Amino acid sequence: MNDLSGAAGKTVELGGGSGNFKEFKPDVVSADIVPLDWLDMSFDAHEMPFAENEISNLVMIDVLHHLHDPVKFLNEAYRVLSSGGRIIMIEPFPSPFSLMIYRKFHPEPFDKNADYFSGLNTAGDKDPWDSNQAIPYLIFFKHLKKFNELFGNRFRFVKKEKFSFILYPASGGFENKQMIPDFMTGFFKLIERSLSPAKDLLAFRCYVVLEKIK
Repeated sequence: MNDLSGAAGKTVELGGGSGNFKEFKPDVVSADIVPLDWLDMSFDAHEMPFAENEISNLVMIDVLHHLHDPVKFLNEAYRVLSSGGRIIMIEPFPSPFSLMIYRKFHPEPFDKNADYFSGLNTAGDKDPWDSNQAIPYLIFFKHLKKFNELFGNRFRFVKKEKFSFILYPASGGFENKQMIPDFMTGFFKLIERSLSPAKDLLAFRCYVVLEKIK
């Protein structure tokens, strides 16, 4: 919540199928590609039904890695965001340790050889539930130079962090049973902080905040 932009416009949650973000920000516009009764809107994130400079924040939790053309999405996000508006994302991160766990226990693939800046991996007829969990890593880490060449004069990084070494896998993620009791969460947070120096080797998640420059 602290990283939300105060720029003019609405805050929109993309991929808000579970509707959880409204518990923390009741005025958010919740949207998903699948129409659901409890959501405010349904649309494809590659072609958003908003005017230029209409949106202050786009909030996305595990959405970017499901998009068939993340570069097209970033261009569209730039169009709809007002000056100073932000994209706030939490996504998977393939550290050496987490990649072993993801590949063993999680069905979604990591294709670290794809290049979304080439346009060769952007199938428009892709099922929206298909994914490549490596997309955030490819766009914001491996191919950062290409990102900066295309978007460096339009977006700036407010935050780009690797995190969650124990708590995310221990929580069971979105599909599996939680492995630690709630009363031990504080203890595991202390362990997480102690492991921060090894985030490049251990992180399961990344947190990226992009701000529209003008």
